[in-house]
Amino acid sequence: MAALLALLPLATLLSAAVVLRPRDEETPQRHRLAIIRAALAVGAGAVLSVELLSLAGAVARGPVIALWAIAAVVTGYLAWRRRPADWQAPWPPLYLAIPVALLVLAELVLALASAPNNFDSNSYHLPKIEHWIANGDLGNYATFQIQQLILVPGAEFLLLHLRLLTGDDGLFNLLQWGAGLLGAVALSRCAAQLGAGRIGQWLAAAVFLTAPAVVLESTSTQNDLVVVAWVTCAATIALNKSPRISDALALAAAAGLVTVTKSTGLMALAPVLIFWGIAQLRQKAIKATLSVAGLVIAAMLLLAGPSFLRVHDAFGSPLGPEDYRVGLSTQRHDPPAILVNGLRLGASTLLTPVPAVNEAVGKAVIGVAHLVDVDPNDPAITQWKSVFPGTRWKPDEDRSPYPIQSALVLLGLAVGLFVPRTRWYAAMVLGAFLLTAAVVKWQDWGNRLILPAFALAVPLAGVWLERISKRKIVAAGVALVMAAAFAHAAAAVLLGQPRRLIGQGSVFTVDDWQERFARMPAQAASYRTAIDEVRASGARRVGLVVEGDLWEYPVQIELRDTELVSLLTGTPAVPAASVFSVDAVICFSSADLCRRAVPADWRYRQIDPLVATAFPPA
Repeated sequence: MAALLALLPLATLLSAAVVLRPRDEETPQRHRLAIIRAALAVGAGAVLSVELLSLAGAVARGPVIALWAIAAVVTGYLAWRRRPADWQAPWPPLYLAIPVALLVLAELVLALASAPNNFDSNSYHLPKIEHWIANGDLGNYATFQIQQLILVPGAEFLLLHLRLLTGDDGLFNLLQWGAGLLGAVALSRCAAQLGAGRIGQWLAAAVFLTAPAVVLESTSTQNDLVVVAWVTCAATIALNKSPRISDALALAAAAGLVTVTKSTGLMALAPVLIFWGIAQLRQKAIKATLSVAGLVIAAMLLLAGPSFLRVHDAFGSPLGPEDYRVGLSTQRHDPPAILVNGLRLGASTLLTPVPAVNEAVGKAVIGVAHLVDVDPNDPAITQWKSVFPGTRWKPDEDRSPYPIQSALVLLGLAVGLFVPRTRWYAAMVLGAFLLTAAVVKWQDWGNRLILPAFALAVPLAGVWLERISKRKIVAAGVALVMAAAFAHAAAAVLLGQPRRLIGQGSVFTVDDWQERFARMPAQAASYRTAIDEVRASGARRVGLVVEGDLWEYPVQIELRDTELVSLLTGTPAVPAASVFSVDAVICFSSADLCRRAVPADWRYRQIDPLVATAFPPA
């Protein structure tokens, strides 16, 4: 019954699409624009509602159910009043639509069958949701894992709604799955706006959906596809080049949602906004441009401002501690450094199963770096754990390359710069790539961080592929390339990590607990032992010692009726709980740190090198 409540947001979205349906476009684009407008409206409403509930200390199941019930009824009534006389969609080319549909269906099966098991999600994306529910608001709390506080929480706000509606995390993976579909809808519309026909539009969607990084993330609780969806929605609205209030509101909502979801999206969003602004100025719509610019800034402040204020209250800066920012963002912004960083980011997406090819590409990039006198692993442009060139080509959610799709996109960008109809859009995409290279350090898991810029370039690939496919012999070559793309995508969904449909470790052959620990299999039994010991003790208030990237989320979902508090804090304004105020302690840390946190006379048990429990004297 609880899972049925998740249909309330879906019903609201579908009704909103009918309500927000434009009347003055061709049928195919009208339908897609309606979906995009509805997604932006519902997404912005979901974010704002969480902030408002937090102000009232009412982040709880009852208020969220009531809000969605009201939203579904109101939008449903408005949709009935504005129901279309017909809703005809164009027939897709079956040779593209069928493999796309099969791929998306396989992802849906995997998303529904999988428990959240991504490393970052267990470390900081999902624990913050449980903290919000326990506290009843979004206020800062004591935690040693400050990523829970300093990273913008837009995707987690949407997951919070699902968590409160359904009572668990069983449907969490559907957010990214849906975001991937929304991104494909927006990108196919971008391709149409750039002059692509029906085939080019489907090719654009296929290039995006077959990228292994997209396939793998579509079944996870990361947030990269969510920010990609909002960036691509902004792009298709910007391509309207219209000063209409409906487009202005949609563009503002998209900008606000990008800002509150992930900072990497801003490097792609900025060129989109500049592109739209230049288009308006070329039409001499100066007043409209200034008005929309003010609206965009207002939406960004409204949706993301409260989150930045909370971070500022905790750390004295809306961007968090300086050392954390330095670890992820580049410190060099000179042209040679940007060039080398951009080449490394691009080369990492092009990794293949052929070592000789990877070695040649890596050597070429290193050669350019030496030529412009830049250390290819300069710490100012390289994340501290990473060493270029990487060799990780296998389908892994955090690191998977997408060589076929990346090559098609880069060629489409190069061609697009010289085609009159697409040159301004291509220049915008190039700006997104350069800005990303200027800000994001190269790292082993950078392939997913540059997805927003990659996605913006996808429509150019669709336009280019359709144009060259008009000759039969070339069309056959394009068909072979796309077949290889689908094969790579199928391998990702069937055999990818940390979730796979078949083979050893398939989601159908391991239990839920083992699946959750796919990234830390050695700790699954130890976590279970610690949780069972605390549950058997009858402890009502439990202190946690969590170090580094180790996980508190498994304890949160297993001990939901227990008050969990942190005995360590990296939040300057919020002190940690006293060990003498708890009935038990669970440590996920080094033994030395745990021993320091627990009084000497407590009963202490080291379950494994990273997991321990402690209880006060009888």
